Amino acid sequence: MDRSRDALKGVAKELAKDISSGMTLGLGSGSTVATLLEELSPLAMARSKVIKGVPTSTQIEIVAARCGVELVPFKGSVDLVIDGADQVDAGLNLVKGGGGALLKEKIVMGSAKSVAIVAGESKFAEKLCEAGVRVPVEVFPMARESAKLKLSMLGGVPEERLLPKGYPYFTESGNVILDTLFEPIGDPRDLEMRVKSAPGVAEVGIFTIKPITVYRLRDDGSFDSMSESD
Repeated sequence: MDRSRDALKGVAKELAKDISSGMTLGLGSGSTVATLLEELSPLAMARSKVIKGVPTSTQIEIVAARCGVELVPFKGSVDLVIDGADQVDAGLNLVKGGGGALLKEKIVMGSAKSVAIVAGESKFAEKLCEAGVRVPVEVFPMARESAKLKLSMLGGVPEERLLPKGYPYFTESGNVILDTLFEPIGDPRDLEMRVKSAPGVAEVGIFTIKPITVYRLRDDGSFDSMSESD
């Protein structure tokens, strides 16, 4: 029995309480968000609520359209972002970008009135980058080598993301990804800003945006939530 699906159903019911008709949702990418959207959409429709969504990737655009979400262009702000995470630390800072959509995800998340993150129990750690989790860094192709040098100077070990046959991986924005290993991060916001300041870096997969609510999916099918404000 898939207990994680049970937990996602519970989170969907919780989120549905705060979604009113006409709200615009920022839709993050990945399998967790896709499954959550499949659970959330019928709940909204049952209450005659029309959900508008701004997708951050083609993958989630397809899922959202299938679920009956009205897809709309990004107009500078959204009411609520629903997204997943690759890792969550004790301060509810995140590593994101495993799916390669970190640039669009951070743009949309940075405009949101509220943020809801959903992650499995195994994604939580005391500090970001524990257990060998790497930080995705999205870089303009011209800057791939200079960015590698800058990341190394910041204590990172960058590795360019490749497709299975060894070809370079390109994001939907046409950039490359440097998956970068750091020692467990003591000050995520400082490192986020230092990496972002490197010439040619489009975005870094450290997310320190607040306020935020994180829903932790328990292995037994339950969930709990944690919130953090600035």
